[in-house]
Amino acid sequence: MKISKITPQKRNKNRCSVYIDGQYRFGVTKDLVLKYDLKEDDEITEDEIQNVLLHDEKEKIRGRAYRLLSYRERSAREMRERLLRVGYDSALVEEVIHDLIADDTLNDERFASLFVKDYTHLTPKGNRFIVHELTKKGIARETIEKALKARDERDLMQQFIQKKLRGLDPKDFKDRQKIARRLLQRGFTPHIVYDALNQR
Repeated sequence: MKISKITPQKRNKNRCSVYIDGQYRFGVTKDLVLKYDLKEDDEITEDEIQNVLLHDEKEKIRGRAYRLLSYRERSAREMRERLLRVGYDSALVEEVIHDLIADDTLNDERFASLFVKDYTHLTPKGNRFIVHELTKKGIARETIEKALKARDERDLMQQFIQKKLRGLDPKDFKDRQKIARRLLQRGFTPHIVYDALNQR
């Protein structure tokens, strides 16, 4: 088989259309045309074509991953689930995830640390909420515990009471119930909530 023509695509100038024996066969990025040294009038085998297409598909998956990361950090599991949901081949997704972890683009420790920071300073939530959410996102228990060491849940809860619940009287039974309910809804650890209220 011979490459009869390689032309830039009209809709995407970063991709080229490759014609084999006079007929359109596939589209690839310009980078892959250079990487595989594809040139008009060169012979090409079916195996070589499949290799180029495999690489092109991995580049598409990687591009989607980078677009997702442009919005916010993601855990490896989150990224895997999002890419599989699009319909990409699971083996290629695993290869891309492996590469992204290897070059530190995906890092579950960093993700957990940023998650804890956000729910400490921006939207204060308790440790129970954080453990539940990070576990859902595939973060290992020891990684979560390490990230939580960066904050004092009891102190955070006291600050939340002073800022958001200062109109309630912890000595009043009904108000105590309201305070406890609000704190539990925000995912604070139950025994810390009741210990703090009993000390007031």
